[in-house]
Amino acid sequence: MTVLKKTYILLAVVIICGFIGLTVMTANYQKAFTEASVSVHHTLVVLDKTQQALSAVLQQDLGQDAGAIVHHVQVLGRYTADNPVQQRRVDSLLSYIQAFSQGQPGSTVEQTRVLRAILLRMQGEENRLLVLKEAANIKSRVMWRNAILGLIGVLFLLLVGCSYLISYQLNRRRIAEQGLIESEHRFSLLVQHVNDYAIFMIDPQGKVVTWNRGAGQIKGYEAHEIIGRHISVFYTDEDIERQTPEDNLVKAAEMGSFENVGLRKRKDGSVFYADVVFTCMRNDSGEITGYIKITKDITNQMKAAEEMKLSLQREKDLNEMKSRFVSLASHEFKTPLSVILSSTSLIEKYSAPEMADKRMRHIQRIKSNVKNLRQILGDFLSLEKLEEGVVRNSPSAANIVELGEEVITDMEESCKSGQRIELEIRGEPRVVTVDVHLLRNILNNLLSNAVKYSPEHTSARFIIEFLTSSIRFTVADNGIGIPTEELEHLFERFFRASNTSGISGTGLGLSIVKKYLDLMEGQIDVTSEPGKGTTFTITIPVSDEPHSVLHGRNIHERNQPST
Repeated sequence: MTVLKKTYILLAVVIICGFIGLTVMTANYQKAFTEASVSVHHTLVVLDKTQQALSAVLQQDLGQDAGAIVHHVQVLGRYTADNPVQQRRVDSLLSYIQAFSQGQPGSTVEQTRVLRAILLRMQGEENRLLVLKEAANIKSRVMWRNAILGLIGVLFLLLVGCSYLISYQLNRRRIAEQGLIESEHRFSLLVQHVNDYAIFMIDPQGKVVTWNRGAGQIKGYEAHEIIGRHISVFYTDEDIERQTPEDNLVKAAEMGSFENVGLRKRKDGSVFYADVVFTCMRNDSGEITGYIKITKDITNQMKAAEEMKLSLQREKDLNEMKSRFVSLASHEFKTPLSVILSSTSLIEKYSAPEMADKRMRHIQRIKSNVKNLRQILGDFLSLEKLEEGVVRNSPSAANIVELGEEVITDMEESCKSGQRIELEIRGEPRVVTVDVHLLRNILNNLLSNAVKYSPEHTSARFIIEFLTSSIRFTVADNGIGIPTEELEHLFERFFRASNTSGISGTGLGLSIVKKYLDLMEGQIDVTSEPGKGTTFTITIPVSDEPHSVLHGRNIHERNQPST
């Protein structure tokens, strides 16, 4: 309840109590005045009746007209019934009249004198009472008049006081309202110029009432487009089906304020992450007058948090990878180093010229194991660079056929006895734009696996197919194959198939191949049958270089198998 209402109620109570008190007082004075007036009138009537009785006594003969005198005395007795003194005198008159009328001795003059003396005493008594009653009548009239004047004065003072208090309160209210208007104007200007927050009011039904610049920038609506529409236009279809807008208003009404983080929709249909606060507004009676809604676009913060989370996860994965690599290296390095040490010792013993073949065999063993160690270190360093985001796709002009021949040449030292790599070219060879370094690593890895997991005296097919906007590479071997149930894990880090025990490897190669292909926007497919071999097919989008068709080499020559 406001101060103004309390003041009005207090004034009303004072006025009512004062009015009732003065009214009761005035009524009492009026009653006293009326009673005094009636008493004076009654006394005057008694005096008149006394005079009539006195006249009857003086004019009538008691012997002959005693009945008339008795009548006047009885009338006088009725009017003086409230006065015991006068009643006794009336009784004396009646006794004398009765005695005189029955012949009691005495002259008529004497009888008249006795009756006249009693009546005169009664008349004197009434005159005395008349004087007292008139004085009381005058006093009650004055008090009644004063009471009325006092009532009028009090009402006038109350009216003046009420007028002053009402004027004072109205003036205070006007000043407060003016201050509120100015404050609201300043707040409105402040809100209107806020750009980072959408701040607007909603009516109890959930319709937009006001709109600020920040709301327009965040949600994409102009004021005339959104005012009067329901806030559900800011929610996704899924939230609307779940009645999220209505639930948010209900929670705000119950809790006073409610905060929610979720997806919101802009005018153009795009969505963003928003931190939304609803505040319920009520009047003095507790009725809901509306809501204030404050929305902040936190998409960047959410992205930053997600990137931080991913960064931490990458760091965790990298540390785990390093830890696993240390464990792996301690195992994988042991065998090659032992072989190298053993072969070195034996070479020292095979110093004679006729032992050249034995020395050469151990030198090849040393080279092979050194290459294995280099491959292990290369896989780890490549994966670490990929995890750290250092590796980039940097396309340049490349002769793919020459690249394929170079990769085959690099693999010759790794081939087992009787192993061959057959190169086949399909389509019209041309110079294309591609990252040669990444592609070389991919092909080296696939061909290395084909050689490593295939037995001696087998061949691996290496097909390069030139398509319209891409190049397809196929590497097919006749090796041990991959169990079907394990194909889905093939590109995971450190994964090695269950049938590869006894064959050195890190389990990182295919994982690196997949990441390289992701950088080059390529794709890889694999088919395999345990005991019969595995086929990898990769497709990489490329762009042609001007005048890129290759000439001067015999196509048949290129299509011959290479070893």
